[in-house]
Amino acid sequence: MSIRKHRHDLVVIGGGSAGLVAADFGARYGADVLLIEKSKIGGDCTWTGCVPSKALLHAAGVAHQLRAASDVGVCSGGDVNFPEVLRRVRDASAAVYSFETPDQLRSRGIEVEVGEAHFLDQASVDVSGRRIRARNFIICTGAVPQRPPIPGLEAVRHLTYEEVFDLEELPGRLLVLGGGPVGVELAQAFSRLGSEVTLAERENRLLPQADREAADMLTRRLSAEGVRVETGLELEKVTQQSTGEVTAESTRGRLTADRLLVATGRHPEIEGLDLAHAEVDYDQRGIHVDRNLKTSRDHIYAAGDATGAFQFTHYAGWQGYVAARNALFPGSVRGVAETVPWAVFTQPELAQVGLTEDQAREQSRGMAIHRLPLERVDRAQTSGETEGFIKIVATQSGKVPGGTIVAPAAGPTSCRS
Repeated sequence: MSIRKHRHDLVVIGGGSAGLVAADFGARYGADVLLIEKSKIGGDCTWTGCVPSKALLHAAGVAHQLRAASDVGVCSGGDVNFPEVLRRVRDASAAVYSFETPDQLRSRGIEVEVGEAHFLDQASVDVSGRRIRARNFIICTGAVPQRPPIPGLEAVRHLTYEEVFDLEELPGRLLVLGGGPVGVELAQAFSRLGSEVTLAERENRLLPQADREAADMLTRRLSAEGVRVETGLELEKVTQQSTGEVTAESTRGRLTADRLLVATGRHPEIEGLDLAHAEVDYDQRGIHVDRNLKTSRDHIYAAGDATGAFQFTHYAGWQGYVAARNALFPGSVRGVAETVPWAVFTQPELAQVGLTEDQAREQSRGMAIHRLPLERVDRAQTSGETEGFIKIVATQSGKVPGGTIVAPAAGPTSCRS
């Protein structure tokens, strides 16, 4: 008599924001759940994204406030001990991880397997030579840094958001490629900590997805703080000297720096999963899913950055919940949103949802733009932080298809992916 091999109710591949929520939801409702993570549980948010970047921004903000203390009649300093700053950043990541360790997850009923998962067929994956079977799978493998096709870049020692928090000393001169949220946040942070920063963006403005007025305001703020902002810049070649100095050639001339940080976006991390063995459809933009996060196989779902959708922690976590709910329970709920609120955690912060002013004017002449400058807010006057505004896009029927806030605390308490 043959013994039936064990099958988990749910196998979650990837222990980042989406995977942790999916696994926890399944375990809470009594499912036999296995979480597979190839490296560190917590994913980008804990180790290379939300947590360390916000800890770094906090330290940079404190240094900036100390230097500006005399503006409010307080005498202080602002010297930066960079190794100590990075120690505090790593401590923050470790503190968050303490709630996500394999032992913590097992105490909540989640089995954990460390290793790379490869689909063998539609019903099983291989992890370090172990064949694991499941009734349902959720793929939550996240995304990895995307490097632009700049000649010479592969031969140049450079940083991405994955390595920047491993620095041991503050770069004297830092060249940041990419004017999206990651590039803008880290440019301001390192400038406030004492680096001479150049921020280069190939588009004609920073934060191309943001409201134009908001992006322009942040650009002026960065420039006022000493960041050299170069927009509409196409790099032709990057080289590294024997001294370690990095040189970037463009049609406008030459940029030099001690370190190069590449922050030009992210792409889904799905290589190596052997999705073809499971007959799961995908392309370079990510895994194909329907509105309920189901892939081309009825029992295999995908959530978060691996689908090529909005790359935000809160969105990934929500999709993790939806995927687990749809995989384990009858019926289904929608797991794809048309609009997601997001924020850039510079100072001032930028928060946005839905249509920008330019998009609203392009779509309809009937939309109204309501704008309140931050200087009209009493609290802003008391703190001396009057740079910013609140902008609401409204239709004639009273609907609000979009809004933008630029203010010291515009963003939510959660953070981007």
